[in-house]
Amino acid sequence: MNVFSTESVLKELSIIANSHTDITEFLNEANELLFSLNEEQYEKVTRHLRLDILDIERFVKVNNCQVITNPRAFAKNNIPSDDGLLSNRIFGITNEERNGIFAYIDLHGWFIDPSCYKSWCTIDKNIRSIVHGIDTFKVNEKGELVKDPTGKTGIDFLRKNIKNIKFITNTSIKRDINVQYLEKNRDRMFIQKYLVIPAGYRDKNTSEKSRTVGLSGINKLYNDLIVAANALTATQDYMFDATDSMKGRVQEIILNIYNWFCGASSSTSSEINNRGIQGKFGILRRANMSKTTNYASRLVITAPELKAENPDGMKVDLNTSAIPMPACMAAFRDFVIFQTRRFFDNEFSGIQSYPVLVNGKVEYMELDSPQIYFSDDRIIKEMERFLHGFNNRFIPVEIPVKNTNKSYYMNFRGRYGDVPNVENPEPVFSRFLTWCDVFFVACTEAVKGKHVLITRFPINVVTM
Repeated sequence: MNVFSTESVLKELSIIANSHTDITEFLNEANELLFSLNEEQYEKVTRHLRLDILDIERFVKVNNCQVITNPRAFAKNNIPSDDGLLSNRIFGITNEERNGIFAYIDLHGWFIDPSCYKSWCTIDKNIRSIVHGIDTFKVNEKGELVKDPTGKTGIDFLRKNIKNIKFITNTSIKRDINVQYLEKNRDRMFIQKYLVIPAGYRDKNTSEKSRTVGLSGINKLYNDLIVAANALTATQDYMFDATDSMKGRVQEIILNIYNWFCGASSSTSSEINNRGIQGKFGILRRANMSKTTNYASRLVITAPELKAENPDGMKVDLNTSAIPMPACMAAFRDFVIFQTRRFFDNEFSGIQSYPVLVNGKVEYMELDSPQIYFSDDRIIKEMERFLHGFNNRFIPVEIPVKNTNKSYYMNFRGRYGDVPNVENPEPVFSRFLTWCDVFFVACTEAVKGKHVLITRFPINVVTM
């Protein structure tokens, strides 16, 4: 294995980043490079990786995002408005579209990125007064903001003087972190648009029989931002000068949206109900848990129970993933149905009678249309019962028999461990065949030659 220095790896990562416009290609090459590092080198390299403020203008242009202008999310009959927060025209109608299409709100002016605004207010208490137009200030020769009756105020004042303003540090580590963040983003902290996340993460259920459907959570904050931003143009049209105070209101709403996603909103309103991104009740997990994905299952990762002294003694080798049978049935659903139907076709095809145990003796009973009895609908019904109930997994498989009200079941004969090297080994046990046995045989056949994609939450963990 080649040994690379930290400096050479960082240089190589920079070259890879500059040579690729496709983020997937960049990540693939970067992963290959980082894979060759030992643990100490990896920690040194990844410590230099960072997150920057999103270039909203570029994001909107590259993704062809559309603007949301209507504060009313619904028109008549609870139909999403054409230019509102849940618009079918803007966000699409399929799950893939509504989970992947962003939009934006035109702020009708310059505002401070909420993360920068929060950091700036933390190190300088005068910033909020300037943003709201309460006091007037000037920037002195040292780059400090000082009160002055003849000075200016407002966000535009901060933007015009951002290159001259000095962010003062001291012995506080937290303050230094905020100062470093502001210095790094000095040239990109002012924005004119604000992104709206895809509608799939905040959709409303309009199927309920109610006259109106209200907005709550992040939708309520987005709605407040649209109303406040639209009010800026209205005051300018009527020559009413309250720009700074209204801009201050817009800035605080932007900060509230940022705090909502961070799970740190100070609002006590039940309509806002801040949950943020992270956590069990965060928007990502809640949005994904409330929706289902075909051919997938969600599992909890646990340590395996090892009963082996070495890898050769493990039930599953190190190059193979083992997943529970119910998860396998969900991920390979159509294949399992096919293999289950084939099992019964092989068992009952071309015969009129079937051997069953009656009082310990084998008797042949006349069958009553087993192909119809073990139809796809019956197989799916038994699969659903198996998947959603632990007590229903060992139900015997009943066979259809003519001219009787009694129940007869398929018999299962087998032995434990390896089969001895004889032509017809005798079984060591005989019992009723259960649906668990049938589905095990079907799953064994269904997964041959197949692969699964295993990902971390919030994407479903096991999927075909």
